[in-house]
Amino acid sequence: MEDPKSSFIRFYENFAPLSTREEQNLMDRLDLEVVKRGECYLGQGKVCRKVGFIANGVMRYCNLKDDGSVVTCYFIAENEFAFDAESFGSGRPSTLMIEALTDCLVISISKDDEHWLKQNLPKFMEASNRMGQEFMVKLINQRQFLLNQDAKSRYLHFLKEYPAILQRAPLGAVASFLGITQQSLSRLRSQLG
Repeated sequence: MEDPKSSFIRFYENFAPLSTREEQNLMDRLDLEVVKRGECYLGQGKVCRKVGFIANGVMRYCNLKDDGSVVTCYFIAENEFAFDAESFGSGRPSTLMIEALTDCLVISISKDDEHWLKQNLPKFMEASNRMGQEFMVKLINQRQFLLNQDAKSRYLHFLKEYPAILQRAPLGAVASFLGITQQSLSRLRSQLG
């Protein structure tokens, strides 16, 4: 298995190639974290102070409602980022929670290290912007589809686009994401075989 930091560098270089020196500067500022299933990588109401990149595992962005229920907004898995961009940039508390649905290995960059990288690695800002744009397009397209389809179509789309997440995430989290009850999801699954 490839070293997670090296894997991140390879992913990063899809957006901006690095010299050997730049690669080492970036590598030196990466931390590895293990986030256990059920733990929060970012708590709702907490300020986001790091950017995470999932090397292994599945997490979800979610909201804790006043009645105590949790609504899944988005799933993230390998080669995706775990952070609240608004909270990270503004220093305000996050309105989201990021929870590990499986044991996760996360590569993280602290806010201080991110600032250093922006100052000392000219390509870092360009690559970060391109990654952010790609993520936002994916998020908007996904939400648009979910808003405009019935429950069966949403489930079939999720099954086609995210089969690995469906196998690894709890059904309650998937149902919440699809905007249906867990019982409705179970019925859909049995109807479709």
